[in-house]
Amino acid sequence: MKQIYIYILASCIVLSIGCASDLPIRDMSKARYGITQAEEVKADKYAPEELEKAKQYLYDTHLLLKEDKTKDAQKKSVESQAESQKAIEKSLPLYANDMLTEANESLHQAEMLNAKEFANVEYAQATSSLDEATRLNADKNYRHSIQKSKESIAFAHEAKTKSLAMIPQLKEQLAVLENEKESLRTQRGDELAKDELSTTEQKINEATTKLEEQNIVAAIAAMQSAKESLQQAKTAIEKGKASESLEAAKSLYTQVSERESSQEMAQTLTEAEKLIANSQDFFSKEKYIESYDASQQAITALNSILIAMEKKEEAIAMQEEPEEKTKEEAEVIAKEEPKKEHKEYIVQYNPKARDCLWRIALKVYNNARLWPLIYVANKDQIKDPDLIFPGQRFVIPLVEKEKKEPGTETEEEAKSH
Repeated sequence: MKQIYIYILASCIVLSIGCASDLPIRDMSKARYGITQAEEVKADKYAPEELEKAKQYLYDTHLLLKEDKTKDAQKKSVESQAESQKAIEKSLPLYANDMLTEANESLHQAEMLNAKEFANVEYAQATSSLDEATRLNADKNYRHSIQKSKESIAFAHEAKTKSLAMIPQLKEQLAVLENEKESLRTQRGDELAKDELSTTEQKINEATTKLEEQNIVAAIAAMQSAKESLQQAKTAIEKGKASESLEAAKSLYTQVSERESSQEMAQTLTEAEKLIANSQDFFSKEKYIESYDASQQAITALNSILIAMEKKEEAIAMQEEPEEKTKEEAEVIAKEEPKKEHKEYIVQYNPKARDCLWRIALKVYNNARLWPLIYVANKDQIKDPDLIFPGQRFVIPLVEKEKKEPGTETEEEAKSH
């Protein structure tokens, strides 16, 4: 069709040389300009019939000029202008409305990408332009409304591009949450915070899906929920451990205070009692870490009392009992523990015969005097050889049967004295 217009224009120029005063040059130019304006507002989409008529009338103008029907040609060019105007008037509001819809959708996409936070300047510009486009459209100033809608779309595109660049960083944050979740599992999380960790996992998965859908706002909301669930899991674990420690401290306090010799350690026992009371107070105030620390201090104090009392009782018993009887007891203990190469020993909890280094040495070496070997091999976790606790895992150095440790005696050598 453009070739037709060029041909018409060329013909008009040629004809104008002979009879310029009779040709409808001005009207034909207006017709061509009207068609161009109609095409700019998408008349081919919104007013195709009117646009086609305008083009046809302009073409007819050319044909009439060839037949020297100047007045009819002028009439057709005017009709072309009229149809172009109809196409423009019909297309403008429809085009303006569609541009508003596109601008709104573009801004909504930017919102989903959290552009309000990640690209606040561009987002604000897009919002401002859209508000202006909406106002102009309401005032039926469609051309300017279209211009502002296009402006809003451009700003929204910049905001979306800037926000999308944040996705890798958000994925890194998700990885951190995943690691924290797995770390809590190793801290008895599956036992003490099963529901909370399950919720955390669901929210992390949800955030991952939303990021893939480029819905950053929903992803961030899911991540926030995951963080809250993680905090709840931490609290549940702290509460569970604090509760167990507090109950253990109370039980140990009862055990120690009921022994006849407990009054000899009255001051330490009183301190432990105060620590237990503090632990209980912290627990009621939901200060679980402080509660746990206080009860652990109480357990340490009570263990020191218990070990001191046991050592004293054992010393008295060893003085009172013949050496032969002590050896017989050692043989009984040795028979209870199958003879094998010991590589590791877990400290046991037995109120009647509490594990200590010399008892462990008697079990694993059949020689209580070899306890320093165990102490030296496990100095990283034994701060005081008189203070060991149930659950500790000790490395037991292997000792060859024929090897004789300095300052030690085998049972055969003991018998020869």
